[in-house]
Amino acid sequence: MLKRIQNLFFIPNYPLFMICMLLQGMAISISAPFLAVYFTSTLGVSVGTFGVFTAVTLICGIWISSLIAKRSDTGLDRKQILVICTLFNAVAFAGYLVIQNFYVLFIYMTVFTAIGAPGMPQLFASAREAVDRSKSADHAFANSTLRSMFSLGFITGPLLGSFLIAHTGFKGIFVGTTSIFVLIAVLLFFFIKQRPVQAKNKDQLSLHHITLHKNMKILIPFVVLTLLYTSHWMNSLNISLFIIHNLKGDTNDVALVSSICAILEIPLMLMLGVLAAKYSNRLLIFLGALTGVVYYLLVLMSTEMWQLFAGQLLLAFFVAVISAIGISYMQDLLPSLPGYASTLYSNATTIGRLAGSLMGGLFAQWMGYRNSYWICLFLILCCLGLLAISKKLEFDQSAALQERNHSL
Repeated sequence: MLKRIQNLFFIPNYPLFMICMLLQGMAISISAPFLAVYFTSTLGVSVGTFGVFTAVTLICGIWISSLIAKRSDTGLDRKQILVICTLFNAVAFAGYLVIQNFYVLFIYMTVFTAIGAPGMPQLFASAREAVDRSKSADHAFANSTLRSMFSLGFITGPLLGSFLIAHTGFKGIFVGTTSIFVLIAVLLFFFIKQRPVQAKNKDQLSLHHITLHKNMKILIPFVVLTLLYTSHWMNSLNISLFIIHNLKGDTNDVALVSSICAILEIPLMLMLGVLAAKYSNRLLIFLGALTGVVYYLLVLMSTEMWQLFAGQLLLAFFVAVISAIGISYMQDLLPSLPGYASTLYSNATTIGRLAGSLMGGLFAQWMGYRNSYWICLFLILCCLGLLAISKKLEFDQSAALQERNHSL
């Protein structure tokens, strides 16, 4: 594995993308855990209003990312997209420093975070192109390594955020996030190496007319990833309250559960990158979903905290699969459209986060924290069925192609 990691550093631009992904994870996670507290305590809005704010900004980000996606594969300069989006993210968080009116901030953040949203999928798309140009077939391992850098940043960011908020208040975390986004933009602008523009052949250009809802080959994986992320975010929303109310744990137990899962995710992502060279992405997604089934059954039956601690290995594998292998799954389906494929993955995760947050709250209120996990289990089982259908469709298409070739 060390040799494979070392090889990534010889791919032009890839070390830069790894650094930027680490910084991106830090930038987001410095302030993200404290935003709800800031909106409710400083701006004086309700939790529900903050939820609406989050939903609107995410939906607008999906829209802008989708507009940019295919155009980025047909001639738009990815370097310019990355730098502009990163700067818009910096300007967005700088708004927290000067805007104290919620409604003005709502409009401001909706505009600037939406324009900054394509930055993450375009960074994955640029990395995919870098790997393709290096003639390396290690796409999944490269994606897993890149995604693990984001996770590493997401682990260290809250620690830095806690330090800043303790010593400088909310101003410190917003200055920190803004500064990191500016640093990312500077690194991309000065150090990314431009590649010559290559003309697209007719076969590649024809792929740009793909419509998601009309192409089952793409639609089924998109729905699968959306449902997997929905179940994951339902768990993320409810697990702390489940620990406190059902298992009679405390905040230390909540922190320990979160830490165990986060620490295990990174080595598991790297391991999955190695396995992806031997096994198909669909199979790994299927195994990840099966692991999710076992985890949710464990939660439903758990009566002691140690059971949940042990279950974090299952959850970490599940999260590692949908995070690291999910994007390779989409990119391998559309190898000539890395921007569009990466954006489809990003949109699936965003829709899953939105749906999971809404459904998690509603079903926990209606059914209780434990019983809400039956919904998570149902969603995972739907994914397993869809993956089986996807496999059958691919088999039927392959058989039809072989029969046609034989008749010719």
